[in-house]
Formats: sequence, C-alpha cells, structure tokens
Amino acid sequence: MFDTTDVLIAGAGPVGLMLAAELRRAGVKACVIDAHDERAFFVKALGVTARTLEIFEDLGIARDAIDAGVWLTAAETFQDGTPAFSAQIPREGLPYGALALAQFETERILEAALVRNGGHVEYGATLVDFTESGDAIDAHIQDACGESRTVRCRWLVGCDGARSTVRRHLNMAYEGDQYPQTFMLADLDVDWDLPRGRMYRFNVTGVGDAGSTTLAALPVRGSARRYRLSMVLLPDDAARHTLNSTPDFDEVQRIMLPILPKGTRLSSMRWSSVYRVSHRIAQHYSQGRVFLAGDAAHIHPPVGGQGMNTGLQDAHNLAWKLTLAVRGLAGASLLASYEAERRPVGLDVVEQTSRAMNTVLAHGEIRPATRETQLLIGYRGSPIVADECADIAAELPAPGDRVPETGGLVQAFVGHAQRLQDHLGRGRHTLIGYIDDDDAGGARVAAFNAAVAAWRAALGTAANALLIVSPGVANGQSFDPAPEAYRSLSDKAGEFAAAFGAQNGMAWVVRPDGHIGFRSASCSPDALLAWLERVLAR
Repeated sequence: MFDTTDVLIAGAGPVGLMLAAELRRAGVKACVIDAHDERAFFVKALGVTARTLEIFEDLGIARDAIDAGVWLTAAETFQDGTPAFSAQIPREGLPYGALALAQFETERILEAALVRNGGHVEYGATLVDFTESGDAIDAHIQDACGESRTVRCRWLVGCDGARSTVRRHLNMAYEGDQYPQTFMLADLDVDWDLPRGRMYRFNVTGVGDAGSTTLAALPVRGSARRYRLSMVLLPDDAARHTLNSTPDFDEVQRIMLPILPKGTRLSSMRWSSVYRVSHRIAQHYSQGRVFLAGDAAHIHPPVGGQGMNTGLQDAHNLAWKLTLAVRGLAGASLLASYEAERRPVGLDVVEQTSRAMNTVLAHGEIRPATRETQLLIGYRGSPIVADECADIAAELPAPGDRVPETGGLVQAFVGHAQRLQDHLGRGRHTLIGYIDDDDAGGARVAAFNAAVAAWRAALGTAANALLIVSPGVANGQSFDPAPEAYRSLSDKAGEFAAAFGAQNGMAWVVRPDGHIGFRSASCSPDALLAWLERVLAR
C-alpha cells in the first residue's frame, strides 16, 4: 500500500516551501517532506531582491516579509578603519528596495502561506531513494523512527540543497569547484556608532604576519543591534576550525573584534558557523519526471544575495508549468521549458557572483548594481515565447521580458488608480488587449471578445483577460453595460501605452510568473490559440 500525490517535494527550505505554497494555492495535491524534525532558526540567506518581493506580492505575503525585515539604505566600505566607499541604494524607480530578511523568517512566512492553502510540511521524513516507471515515481521515505513507506507521485522535485539526495540518485553531475578560503559567520548583537540599515564591509590589510581579510555586516530584524557578521578567516584561524563547526562566543570575539571599528562590543550570540563557499551548477535541471530547484540545481557565492532568490524564482517558474501539467492542459515540452529558461539564469548567476566574489577578495568593495535586483532577468530566447510584431522598438517589453511596473489605470466605479500588476498573476495567464480612439464600429472590441471566449475555453480557470483602452475610448465610447468576461481599464495617465509601445488592436499574453509569453499586432483568436497549442503541446 502506498500514499499518492501529484507532486512530491523533497526539502522544506525556502524553495520547497515556495513551490508547495504555489501548487497548493492552485489546488494541486503536493506533499513536502523534510529530513529535519523542525524548522531551523539560523540566519543563513539574508537578502531579498525586488523581484522576489514581486513574487511574494503575487502570493499575498509581501507585507509580511517587509514587516519582518530591514530595508537596506546604503552600502559602505571601510579600509583599515577609514571610510573608503559609499553607495546609496535607490529608494525610487523600482517596485521594491533591497530587504534584509532572515532565512528563518522567509521560511516562517512561506510555511504560513502553505498552511493557509491547505498544505503542511511532513518533518522528520527522509527521501531514501526513488524509482521512475511510466507515468509515476515511487519514492521511498523513512520517518524519524526508522519506519519506511512508499509515496507514489507523478512528479518529484528536489529542493533538498547542495547535497541533494534527488540529484545524487539521478547521477547528475554538479559541475564547479569550491573556494579555498574558509569563512566564519555569526548572528549576534553589535554595539557601535554606525547608522542602522546599512550593510558594511571592513577590509584590513597586514593583520599580523598573515595578510589581509574582510568582514561583512548586515542588519537583522529582532533587535536594533542585531547583525549577521561574515568574514574570511586568516590561515592560522582557519586551521583551528573544522568546517561546519560552531565556534563559541569567546572565539568569535577574538577573531572578529580586531576587524571591527574601535569601541565595538559584541553580545547575545545566537548562532555561529565555519564554512566554505562553492560555485556549482547541475548538468541538467530535469530528467524524466524529476526536477531540481534551488541549491540542488545551483550554488554560488553569497555576494549580492542572489542564491536563495534565484531558487525562489526557480520554484515560481516551475509551479505554473506543473499546475498545467497536473490539470492535463500541458505536455512534456512545457515542463522541458523549465530547464531551458532557468538553467541559463543559474549559470549566469554562478558566473557573475564568482566574479564578484573574486573582486571582493581582491579589492574588498561593495558596489550594488541594478542586476542584483533580478528585475532584468528575462527569457527572450525561450522556446515557449513568440512575437508576431514586426518593426517594433527593441527596447520595448518583448516576449520573455518581465512586465514593467505600470500604474495610472482607472476602472469604472473604483475611486482610485490601479497598477497593471494588481490584475496579473495568481496562477493565471492574462490576455491583455489595447484599443485606442480609432475603433470604428467596435470591430476591435468584437475581436477581443472573441479572443477572450476562445482563451477561456482553452485554459479554463487558468485564463484571465484585461482590456486596456485609451482615455478617448473610455470617455466617448464607454461600455454599457460593462463587460463581465473581463475587466476594462482606462489608461488615463498614458503609462501603459508609453511603457508597452501600445498600438490600436495589439495584444499580449502575460504568464503567471509575470513574464510576457506572446505579443501580436492584432488580437486574432486563431493566432492566439495556435501559439497556445505550441506551448502546451497537449
């Protein structure tokens, strides 16, 4: 006898919890297991990017994350005790800023979202091995008491970290290497005169006879003095500590205080660790009915806080594709696009953070960059996006791109302007049409109505539709009665037309992950459905 589920997720870290919460929200039967008896309360990953906060907004947890974190306002570097470099983190022009959010808080918030959607984590359950045959996988699981059982699933996702059992049983190469430097990390209170909300780097040259080192400090919510400190150990100190050990407070003070500003006092240590940094990526992100996400697929230096965020975005990309497959709306080619889209992102992050790590080790600088927001990640070369618009400016949002932040949209009988993002996501594919003042006889509205009917027939509850009209249409040719098959919004501020280069009759499809999947100069039901069939390959 065995249990059954649609998707089995191994690992209940941030990535596994994100995937489980999204699948459960969509009504997919998903089981998530974790070998630990309970969640850990360690400050490992700490930074949350603007793109991840957009995803949290889609899940309805952005406010929870913001309330549990600390906004980062600047990055400052000290060289031998003297200010050497300072950069302000932008406060405007982005949907969100950079948030310092402890990993255990991220996990708490995601697990709460999972529970709200009817799911739970089975702690103390270890994936031993699995076998795949036909359209099912039999996963063999052992609980904390040593008892075994089999879970039959349609798909298995390894979110089980750098030492992934799933990846090992696939015999999948994990290509890359490990940095020779040894690092020490500590979560404690820091008393000093430096302003709160900034991330700091302290570089010191000529420490004793051993050379140079660098220490980074990031604020953690919970105490006005709480910080996570991370530094490169000098060779003599590295030799004293085995990897993954937990140095006591006196040892942390002895090593870190000489690097910190004079007069600094440390206290209330909650956790410490000694570790090495690796840069690796799995040869493939999927094999048959098995997928890898997060650290199981890629691991890289923590510079810029890209690691956990990249994993969360893996889960966001995979969730909507698995949902359509579970519902019988999509075939293997859509699932194959997960690797086609996400592995190049993982490879780029590994390469970029490795270069940044080398720069930090050589020069000790912190230079925040727009790429670290992860808002620039796109899939223009993806096999599942298509563009039927010719002679349109390359800088405009194209299929594969993330939908830009757009506001100033007005809905009849709603007394405040709205953002485009308010009408996207939530597991749905959104068809957007645009009509300006020149729609003689309502031909383009009729074409959009026909496209919406075909769209909903093809995707069911996964379909959403939105018609955006220029102010002239809204004022002079208002819909009466208002359409009930979709929302109609007036582009009163002209932000949508400017951001998208919108022309009369154009249409876009925005995927559940907020990226454009399709663009056309005219809203043709036949062209729309032909693209959808190529993507779904049912």
